[in-house]
Amino acid sequence: MDDASRWSKLKPMEGPRWPIRCGHVFTAEDLMRLREGLWPRDMDDRWAVWLDGETLRCWRSWTGTCIYESQVTLAEDGTGVAVVVDVLDDGDTYRRATTDEGELERFEGVLSQVRRRESEADALAGVSIIQEA
Repeated sequence: MDDASRWSKLKPMEGPRWPIRCGHVFTAEDLMRLREGLWPRDMDDRWAVWLDGETLRCWRSWTGTCIYESQVTLAEDGTGVAVVVDVLDDGDTYRRATTDEGELERFEGVLSQVRRRESEADALAGVSIIQEA
């Protein structure tokens, strides 16, 4: 199954939302990676993350439930900012952190996976370049 058909199966956030001010700033590189998306590679990867246009969504990989959704305001220099992140507020589906700050830490943790994946890809590219030399 290709990535496009995977993304099409994931739905926008459904259910009550808990909006939290966040002010998360994205570099142009972050946005490029988010547009490509982060799809789980194995059972240990718990999140799927994708920027669809100006809407960033983060889904639990096992259930396909959208937990985080945010509008990203794009700047002329290619950067962007998420001013507010909506968190799924359905206790039967997702147990939110007890504080907004705690939930923002979780959101930041999910986003850090995108950067980690990039670092892993860079490291592997470096290994293949060394092997070819």
